Parts: sequence; structure tokens; C-alpha cells
Amino acid sequence: MILILIKIILCSSLLIALYYAFLEKEKMYQFNRFFLISALIFSCLAPLISIKTESPKPTGNSRIFFENATQQVLDLSQKEENFNWINFMWIIYGLVTFIFLLKALNSILIIKRIKGKKILYHNHQVIVTKDQLSPFTFWKTIYLSENYLVDNTIDSRVFLHEKSHLEQKHSVDLLFIEFLKVIMWCNPAFYFFKKAIITNHEFLADEAVLKNDFNIKEYQELILDEIISGQNYNLTHTFNFNNTKKRFIMMNRKKSKLTGFKKVISIPMLIVAFGLFVQKIYANDPKPNHESIIQKTEPEKTQQPTAFQQIVGDTKELLENKMVNNTNDEKMIADTIRPKSKSSSQETTLPKQEIATADTENIINPVYPGGMNQLRSKVANTFDGSKLGSSKATLRTDIEYVINEEGTVEHLMVTGDNEIFNNEAKAAFIKANEGIKWQPATKDGVAVRYTLRLPLTMTFH
Repeated sequence: MILILIKIILCSSLLIALYYAFLEKEKMYQFNRFFLISALIFSCLAPLISIKTESPKPTGNSRIFFENATQQVLDLSQKEENFNWINFMWIIYGLVTFIFLLKALNSILIIKRIKGKKILYHNHQVIVTKDQLSPFTFWKTIYLSENYLVDNTIDSRVFLHEKSHLEQKHSVDLLFIEFLKVIMWCNPAFYFFKKAIITNHEFLADEAVLKNDFNIKEYQELILDEIISGQNYNLTHTFNFNNTKKRFIMMNRKKSKLTGFKKVISIPMLIVAFGLFVQKIYANDPKPNHESIIQKTEPEKTQQPTAFQQIVGDTKELLENKMVNNTNDEKMIADTIRPKSKSSSQETTLPKQEIATADTENIINPVYPGGMNQLRSKVANTFDGSKLGSSKATLRTDIEYVINEEGTVEHLMVTGDNEIFNNEAKAAFIKANEGIKWQPATKDGVAVRYTLRLPLTMTFH
């Protein structure tokens, strides 16, 4: 979700920057309006859409090795409620969103509470109020002070300006961008979008007035007179618009020779942005580009050995194969069987866990449906080695995870030197556990949390 939000911010920022750089100063107001709304929709939808494409063909074969023993650590610590910063941040985000929603609703209520005389003027609804405010439009209504109605007539320039906002339904654009700001208030690009949309609306309204052969200079003087009076409301188009300088410049500007060219290249801009930020999913090749080898895998047993038996067995194997003859090695093995309370390396790695020892009895390890070989096979088959390129190095990583009391995988952590290999190993492990419920570990018949570590190695040839 956070990644999607970041993509929306980047995509919308890119598109609004392109608008200000290429389109804002061109006299193609209707097209600019279309571009701004389309850019908003594109930037919000592109990161949510997934397209499936073929995976790049691998340059060579590879092998995935799983070490013999899946290392196991029993979590005998009492359940503690850890503070979840991610959930806390989402709560803060929700509260701020709620505040912005209330603010937007309040802006609408303020407008709706304006009291005045309702009249029908040239087939348009007008509310004439005693309040001192400049003419503005909202939804299907024009609001203005009674001093603008002289002998039941409104200045034709003022009326044409506001009529343009109504007939072109500019309020719909404003409500749309305001809704996006409420949902994604952390996106700074949306604030620039709103400013650009309002500015373009005013260009359109001014154009509608000047098409009726009104004197530009007199119209500009009328606008300047309105600057010193009235009150502006959010979500409205006020005749007293504060971006006066840009409006005056655009009134006197002629169409550029590049207008047509910029129209042509702006649509590909949207398509390119869509392609950059859309989610790409590579289709899995039914024939993996690597072989999976499980070294020295022992047959799965229904009744798994206790953690103490596992550790003792591993210790004996070390003694037999490596011929440990010195006291330092013996001390290391002893520490493995019964780590010290503070100096043990396991204590440093897992401060809130303890390794099963001789004092730990009646422990049954967690069981993956179909056994650990089934898990290894799924990880190997779903692993996408194509992203590793033509690397010839031997890659290794450790997948460490916790099986909780409900048999669900949590606290997944992958450690290794190659970040791409780590990410792909993590993704493969997650896919292998989708919709899977482990049989949780038990101690004295009671389900307990259990930490496991699955070493994974890949070689290329």
C-alpha cells in the first residue's frame, strides 16, 4: 500500500510538472482541462493496475541448494504486545484524512447556508444575498451581493463569466480534486493540480466573456475593482480571482505555432507515465530455469524430534565430521547446547527467545503440510532466477521466520549479501506459504511460537 502511494505521488508530480512546463501558457484551455483531469485519473489508476508480461529469458542454468537441517529455535518467551509503528502511522493517516473530510464538508455547508433571494435569471438560478461578497458559482447556482443586481439586471460581463463556470460544470472538477486531496492529502502534487485547474477554469470563463467583443481593458479594470471587495470561498469560482496577473497575460496572448505540436506530444506523455508506474507481473515459466537440490534430506516423520534432540544430533555430527579436539571447540559446543544467559550469540540474535535445552521437554516441532521437503520444493519452483542476470557467484541467504500459535508465518526476515537474491527468496517463500496453515509447535500439548531458519544457496553453471 505504501509503495502504491509513493508511485501515485511520483506519477502525479511528473505529470503536473509536464503541464506547467509545456501546456499552461498555451491558449488551448479546453484541451488543458482534459489533460489535467486525465492526468489525475492516470496517476491514481496506473499504480493499481497490473499487467502480465513474459519473464526475460535466463542466460544460464542455476541450482538451488537447501542445507540438510532446517535450524529451529523455540520461542518460550511470554507473549508480549509489540508496538506496531506501521499500524500507528495508518491510524494517524486516517485521523488526518477524517479532519480533511470534515473541512471539505464544512466548506460545502458554509456555501449552502448563505441566505438570500432566489431568482431565475436567463434560465439560471441566482441567489442574491445582502452579504458583501463577490460573485461566485457553486454547482448549479450563482451567488452575488444585491449591489450587483441593478434594476433587476446583472452586469453582462459578470454574468457571462459565471455562466461559463456553470455550463462547463467546473464545480465537478473542483469536487473531484478535493476528494482526491482528502484521500491522499500527503500528495503535494494534488495541491498544484487544484491550483492549475482553477486557473484554467478562469481562463475559460474569461475567454467566454471576450468572445462577445467586450473591451479587454475595461474588463480588466472590472476585475481589478473586484479585488478589493468581497470574500472568497473554498470549492468555488469567485469573480474576484487572486491570480490576476496570469489572467491578464493570457487575455492578450495569441495562439502559439507550437500549440498543435504540444497537443500531439501531451497524449504520449500520459501513456509513458502509465507505462512507467503500472505494476508489471512476470508470468511464471512452467519450466524453472534452475534445478533444486535438497542435500542429505532425511525422510519426513510424523512425530518430529524435539528441539533438544535436534541440537544434540547436530552437535554429535559436528564432533564426528569435524573432529573437534580442542577445548575451545568443546566450549563452543557446550554453549550451543546450553547457551549462557547474557553472553550467548543466540541471546544477542534473539533477545526475547531461548533455545530448547535439556530442561525443555515434550516439544513437538511445527509441521508444514506435506513436510519440509514439500516446502523446499515449492520455494524452488516459485523462485524467479531470471532477475539475477548472468551472475556466476554463489549466492546464499537465510530465511528466518516464526510459526505462531495459530500456525501462521510471521516476522519473516531474509539475510544475505545479495539484495536481489534476498528479495526473490523472500517472494518465493511467501508464495509457498500462501493459504497455508502450519501445524503449530506444541510444548506439553499447548501451542507455542516457534522460530525456524531455512538456509538457501544458489550456484550458476
